[in-house]
Amino acid sequence: MDSKKGKEGYTCLKTGGVLICYILVSYTIACVMQTIDTGGWAGVDAERFHQMARMIINGFTPYVSFVDPKPPLLFFVVSLMDLMQPPGTLDLPVMTSINVFCAILIYYIGSRDYGYVSGFTAGFLYLIVAAFVQGYFLFSEQFAVLFLLLAFIFARNSTFIPAGICIGLACGFKQYAIIGIIPLIYLMRAQKNTQYSYLLIPAVIIAASSFFIIFVIYGGDAFLGSLYWTFGVAPDYISGQEVAQIPSYQTKKLFSYSVYLISSIFVVLPVVIFAAASLTQRGLRSSMEVTIFLFAALLSGTLLIRQYLHYWILILPFLLLLACREFAEKK
Repeated sequence: MDSKKGKEGYTCLKTGGVLICYILVSYTIACVMQTIDTGGWAGVDAERFHQMARMIINGFTPYVSFVDPKPPLLFFVVSLMDLMQPPGTLDLPVMTSINVFCAILIYYIGSRDYGYVSGFTAGFLYLIVAAFVQGYFLFSEQFAVLFLLLAFIFARNSTFIPAGICIGLACGFKQYAIIGIIPLIYLMRAQKNTQYSYLLIPAVIIAASSFFIIFVIYGGDAFLGSLYWTFGVAPDYISGQEVAQIPSYQTKKLFSYSVYLISSIFVVLPVVIFAAASLTQRGLRSSMEVTIFLFAALLSGTLLIRQYLHYWILILPFLLLLACREFAEKK
């Protein structure tokens, strides 16, 4: 009994040390970023999120008075953040905290599958690399990653209703998070569980709830607008056609498109190389590893739509988990 308690105490101590380390690293990065001029590196997304939040706070109609191609849940959350004045005050603390939560979840997955060193390294690298792909600025991707990781953790423990809820919440911040359904369905099949409704129904209900709130509060025009700007604009947005109401930086020239895509890859090149090397060396040895690979591979497709640095945030956790298998403890 004493031995068991001692082991549990040691595990808690290690986890506490990891958390303290992650907090110190992430908030040091945040403080450095706060003292330097980003030169607009954060892009225009945060400005548009705050503008939509101002519309909501001041009683205007979202998706009518102002539009942006993101789901409603994101704007509700940013509106809550902007209740603290001046607007934007909470951006860096909130995004940094989300990064820490994501790193802890990555640590949990990695340490459970491969041991303490692998888990710690994967989470630690996530915090570092996130600094180079705009991960400490206000974007919707970080929220989506948090709930995608939670969905994966619930699903691997065969608790699919909470996993579905988390997928729905992820979709409330980023439409592309719906892609996460595919790896989780694969994992259900691998676990010989065919009760897909346990995953899909909660996901649909939660994802639809923010649109329902728009309908109840703002009426039919806002509801239809929210559906259009979240989903209906997708063909024009994906194809790179200009949409008058929103900025678009996707080039129509193949050469420029290739340059932007390759440039974004070079920012995270070491992670990509180590993940690819690990796949070549070890392959995929379990259903969990296949699920992680599917997350990475499918979410990588978003880079073909836009070559923005912050799109890498969706992919990073899963690439890092694959790469850090090389530090796995021998069993």
